[in-house]
Amino acid sequence: MAQIEQPYEYGPADPLEVAAKAPDIIIGSWCGKKFHPEKVGLREGWADVPAVKTGDVYEIKSAYILQPGPAALTDGLDQLFGITSNWYKRRA
Repeated sequence: MAQIEQPYEYGPADPLEVAAKAPDIIIGSWCGKKFHPEKVGLREGWADVPAVKTGDVYEIKSAYILQPGPAALTDGLDQLFGITSNWYKRRA
């Protein structure tokens, strides 16, 4: 049986590599903890990230996106859609 090569290495991302990609939107969710959007820009190398500069750093509560079952596909997707569509409308 042929081995399929993985195009990416999976695992924790290097925060500085993520910041270097200059994301326009950042969405965080912690299981059992509150995500603090205001703290993202305080991390080394993150102050100039476009999402941080424009305030487009959001939390989706873990109950909506990290729970098992179909609710993550409905509740979580609704929240993702709301965040991204509002971001798009502001830039259109």
